[in-house]
Amino acid sequence: MQKYSQKITFLITIIALLASFLTACVTKTTEEVQETKPKITSSPIPPTRTPFPPTPTPIPVAAVVNGDTILVEEYQAELARYQMTLDRELTEEDKEIVINDLINLTLLAQAAHSAGFDLSEEALQSRIEELDSGEQPLDDWLATYGYSEESFQRSLARSMAAAWMRDEILAEVPETAEQVHAQQMLYYTEAEVNYAIGQLEAGIDFAQLAATHDPQTKGNLGWFPRGYLTIPKIDETVFNLEVGDYSDIIETEIGFHIIKVIEKEENRPLPLDILNVLKEKALHNWLERRWKLSTIEITLP
Repeated sequence: MQKYSQKITFLITIIALLASFLTACVTKTTEEVQETKPKITSSPIPPTRTPFPPTPTPIPVAAVVNGDTILVEEYQAELARYQMTLDRELTEEDKEIVINDLINLTLLAQAAHSAGFDLSEEALQSRIEELDSGEQPLDDWLATYGYSEESFQRSLARSMAAAWMRDEILAEVPETAEQVHAQQMLYYTEAEVNYAIGQLEAGIDFAQLAATHDPQTKGNLGWFPRGYLTIPKIDETVFNLEVGDYSDIIETEIGFHIIKVIEKEENRPLPLDILNVLKEKALHNWLERRWKLSTIEITLP
């Protein structure tokens, strides 16, 4: 869970940092190129052929996501930013996090455009001008993070679209839910948990026994909604209990649990920390589904 949270937090940090620079997306323009045909004369000397223009050097690509490219230049700039946040040498896992988060940003941006997100060139340029009027000149900032002007504009546009789509996803997470307030006792041997069950059956108060077992927290789990606990077996058992009831022994990989429901509410506001976790899960689940439905090729060596 910690590693997953770090990845999601890094993703949200990328979006938040770049999205703060603009408020809309780029409208592309095209230029028509006219070709001049060589003039053929009646001279017996064969006409000089107009040479074909040289083949342009391919721009190095780090990944292709549903046909959209992530440039190596952009990937290297994100690597530099990520390394500055860590202040250490990057590992292979770090590099994987960076390319995956760029892919996540691209998936979010693509979904935003499909959902109708739109932005003007004028709005983008206006935000860039605002950036350039800050304490640090924009050119210095670009040089620090390895961006060219073109790749920076691409990143800004993609980031804004991604942030818009992220907010749409997170807005679907309800801020209230059915919740229970529970108390538990956790034991690590069958002998201990069986002794505790015997005491409860003999009439010892659950709260008193829990306080004796864990004087610091008294076994208090606080309020939480369905799906919040990391062990589904406990989650299912708790929400099937009535207020005042305690469970049978629940065996899990971390030990033996006995849980009592103290209170229950059908529509209780979610605590901010729990709401944030649920939003992270919602974003993670959306991205996981999007990866499965997409054609993604990572072309880095």
